[in-house]
Amino acid sequence: MEKYKILIVEDDRQLAELMKLNFPQDQFTVRTCLNSRDALTEVKNDLPSLIILDVVMPHMDGWDVLAAVRANPATAAIPIIMCTGRDSVPDVEKSFKMGAQAFVMKPIVFSNLLKKVAAILNIEQLLND
Repeated sequence: MEKYKILIVEDDRQLAELMKLNFPQDQFTVRTCLNSRDALTEVKNDLPSLIILDVVMPHMDGWDVLAAVRANPATAAIPIIMCTGRDSVPDVEKSFKMGAQAFVMKPIVFSNLLKKVAAILNIEQLLND
């Protein structure tokens, strides 16, 4: 069985590693990037099945990364879940208007995040756990 490739883009190293540990290793290969520049390089080098993308980061924010991924025909269809501690309705609306599939608030409830990932990737066995 081929594993799903998840890319976590999160500038908080501890949170990125914690998120990574919560994905079942038998079904997912998870990579992390601590900044937007590395994330865009990683996306081009090895297309992920799904991206979990922090909104607030140095250099380029998550929306800039989202826009860059959507602008490239080779990466435009990659599902993206935006993740942030900012809970304003305009932030959520902006994410969906720009093409995100889901929006997750911090602090992250990992079981909810995993269910969103499973639903987006249509992984039945995870949805039923």
